[in-house]
Amino acid sequence: MSAGSLSLDLSIETPENVVLTHELAGPGWRSLAYLIDFVIRWATFVVALIAAAIFSVALPGLAFGSLLLLLFLLEWGYGIGFEYAWQGQTPGKRLCGLRVIHENGQPLSWWGAALRNLLRVADTLPLALMYGEEAGALVLLPVYGPALVSMMLTSRLQRLGDLAARTVVVHERRTTLPRDPAIYAHITRLPPEDRPRVPPRSETLSLIDAFLHRRPVLTYQRGHDLAADLAVSLATHWNYQGDWGQVRNYPMAFLARVYVTFAIPEAEASNAPAPPRTPAELKA
Repeated sequence: MSAGSLSLDLSIETPENVVLTHELAGPGWRSLAYLIDFVIRWATFVVALIAAAIFSVALPGLAFGSLLLLLFLLEWGYGIGFEYAWQGQTPGKRLCGLRVIHENGQPLSWWGAALRNLLRVADTLPLALMYGEEAGALVLLPVYGPALVSMMLTSRLQRLGDLAARTVVVHERRTTLPRDPAIYAHITRLPPEDRPRVPPRSETLSLIDAFLHRRPVLTYQRGHDLAADLAVSLATHWNYQGDWGQVRNYPMAFLARVYVTFAIPEAEASNAPAPPRTPAELKA
């Protein structure tokens, strides 16, 4: 790669045909984030060590066993747990404004977090140092030589764990997505006879809400295509007995009715001053 073509930008095209650009995190920022996490882990271990020393008088076996368990969790569970729970961030990465995502732009999955952290051992080259007059003491120091070499040889600055998990580390950019004024006050609810016995999950309702508020950034045809898959999937799963013409021809309107039916309280909807909008009106 020539000096003129070197770039830290990673471009990802979303299903909405929008190209998102992320700035890849280099070794300097990633090392700083790792150092912060290292200090947090070992500070926690030192506090636990002091506590174990105090309780070892009464319960020596339990104190020593708990200390070993904590050491194991700090070494192997710290990165996995935080990166999965915080969607690609550890405390160190959060303080440095970094986040781990998959190469296709999707949030870090559980398997991705586990794989990239378990393979961290492959990025560490043990370095033995002899010291003392007779070299009688041996010290093993972790050196991230393989990780640095891998990052320099890959266009996306990926260490070996990232290559296996298909992940990248990027600088986080906080932006506000465009949101259309809420139209839920104008949407009629699904009639009781057309509602499923089991209401949709909160994750599904949140997805519908996020999609409808991002509607202004899409063309009508693109929004229709994206909404159609979810609308038909929901109606099929429910064995929907209502108007399938609306599901297929006006999927965005159908999803809006689903959201209003299950996510907005009846009392709030009853205060809507405007008359209901028809599916044809929502099409515009």
